[in-house]
Amino acid sequence: MTLHWDTSMTTGVGRIDTQHQELIRRVNGLMDAMRAGKGKDEVEKLLAFLAEYALKHFADEEAEMERAKCPAAMTNRLAHQQFVRKFNQLRERIERQGVTPTIVLAVQKDLVDWIATHIRGVDSKLAACVATASSAGVA
Repeated sequence: MTLHWDTSMTTGVGRIDTQHQELIRRVNGLMDAMRAGKGKDEVEKLLAFLAEYALKHFADEEAEMERAKCPAAMTNRLAHQQFVRKFNQLRERIERQGVTPTIVLAVQKDLVDWIATHIRGVDSKLAACVATASSAGVA
């Protein structure tokens, strides 16, 4: 499955939306590399990038939610912590076992599906908070 950006993922913060689009592009690249049987080194490079990028993105997004006083901020922070745990577990499995069909499916389920669901279900709530803050002259 390939992730695709759509308007249901909009947060109202251009920088965050751009980061989401890049995250989706990179995760799609990871899935393509895994499906194509690319070497473990290639997959590990992509995973290393994603780990660093996700942490920066999560920090930026959490700061925006706090700034906009978004009620979803705590849910978002906890979801990010959960993602980091799952991501690290997958990285460890790949380091131990290499890229197996089971791991490809796990990445699909635990990363790809999570990202789409999270952006649409939690991150997109930022849009209303940004709009409210902006109309109140806060932003």
